[in-house]
Amino acid sequence: GVKIHDNLNVCPWCNRELERADHVLFNCNFIAGFWKRIFNWWDIGWLAAKIIGSCKSMWLTSIAVSCWSIRLARNEIVFYNKVLTMDTLIFYSKLRALLWVRAAAEECRFQERLWWLYPYRCGLSNSGSAGWCFPPLGCLKFNVSGVMRDKEGIVRALFSGPSVACEVESVELGAIIIAMDVFSDIGWKGSCFLIVEMGSREVFNLILKKSKLDRIRVCARKLTFTLAEAGGNEMADALASAGISRPCLFKAWW
Repeated sequence: GVKIHDNLNVCPWCNRELERADHVLFNCNFIAGFWKRIFNWWDIGWLAAKIIGSCKSMWLTSIAVSCWSIRLARNEIVFYNKVLTMDTLIFYSKLRALLWVRAAAEECRFQERLWWLYPYRCGLSNSGSAGWCFPPLGCLKFNVSGVMRDKEGIVRALFSGPSVACEVESVELGAIIIAMDVFSDIGWKGSCFLIVEMGSREVFNLILKKSKLDRIRVCARKLTFTLAEAGGNEMADALASAGISRPCLFKAWW
């Protein structure tokens, strides 16, 4: 969107230079720092970006999404006075790019766990997804590391953030509660069957015996718990790793 007030709008990042597309998207010192981190993330130089093979499409998608993320962040500042930190802007850009790449290459194997640190190592192949079991027709599956997919494997909701708990079991129980809160906030409660997939056998056995989550069981009339295969949901693993360094919880659905 374009804010129409006068012809002398200043850059929302530095509040000094006149707002021009080249300045807002590339030349402002704040945005120059953003691009430096994006290029360092891809381990390439600004003037020597030579990427070939399957990584090229991921790289081009990442750059396009980064420009879009800058524009969205600019609109948040201008229209809603909502300022994003550099770390948050980087996180949103990486997350959006991950979702775009995954949607464009849904028939390919994509190493999502490497995305946050080494995107150029992710690679694409036609070997299919390892370990991922699609939920039955009319069901949704929520991996407690933060990803909900529908019967076609399409991501419909996700969350990522730090945990105050130290024990693995407590962290996973907390993630289950967050997953149920997200499911309730979406408004799908009672309208479809929800499968909550977890990686801890200890937590899985605890729930089967005497669950501490009785209060959230009533939030969904159709709810079941399953044990995930190792490496079965790489996006969930990636979000869990990224969440460690986040200052607060991030939730989104569509």
